[in-house]
Amino acid sequence: MIPILKAEFRKLLTVRSTYVILAIALLLVMLFAGFVEGVKGQTVNLLHNSGLLASESTNAIVFTGMVVAFAGLLLVGHEYRYNTIMYTLASSNRRYKILLAKFVAVSVFSIAASLFLIFFSPLCTILGAHLAGKQIGPQAFNVWSVVWHCILCGWGYSLYAFILVSIMRSQIGAIVTFLLIPMIGENILGLLLKGNVKYLPFNALQSIAVPTSLGNHTTSMHAVGVVAVYVAVGMLVSAVLFARRDAN
Repeated sequence: MIPILKAEFRKLLTVRSTYVILAIALLLVMLFAGFVEGVKGQTVNLLHNSGLLASESTNAIVFTGMVVAFAGLLLVGHEYRYNTIMYTLASSNRRYKILLAKFVAVSVFSIAASLFLIFFSPLCTILGAHLAGKQIGPQAFNVWSVVWHCILCGWGYSLYAFILVSIMRSQIGAIVTFLLIPMIGENILGLLLKGNVKYLPFNALQSIAVPTSLGNHTTSMHAVGVVAVYVAVGMLVSAVLFARRDAN
């Protein structure tokens, strides 16, 4: 199992797309947290909004978590696209080990990236305000609460992407589906479900980081439960299909 894990981490850390994705996420954070909220931020908001820095952490995860998730999606998608999945399957006597190794690699990467963004975003805001000659007032930053909410949200994005590409086995199809579900699909379903939008996958995931942002009064723990069900079912379906399907 250890050699398989090492191989998956090696794939993740030696492909150019992983670093391009990270660079895009960092640039987005610097643009919005550093420039918009820091350099161009209103003085009143900087001085009197005690939750400013905490909100920058959650915003960074909610809006760039989907970008980071593409690293995990491409870890699987590249192998199907370039037909190297056959060599991966031949490297183990159990396909479940390969899927588990990919799951661990994606999880570790997404948690590490989320943890970095949680603190990078408020630091960008502080630096931006300093460069503009502005001051930030006293802040209430509950480190533990912010960290676990944001990490779960970022990890959830990555697992959703990982599950989609594992089931579909099409890189382009998984990317399109991953983008369309939250942007269009859940907005349309929201009109039909109304108060039950809290049970939609991406709505529930975002409610973990920002429980009141969607106006559905969903508690964080309820959202965690909903996301856990989606992940558990998705991983079960992925495991069954990954074990039974042909390589291509």
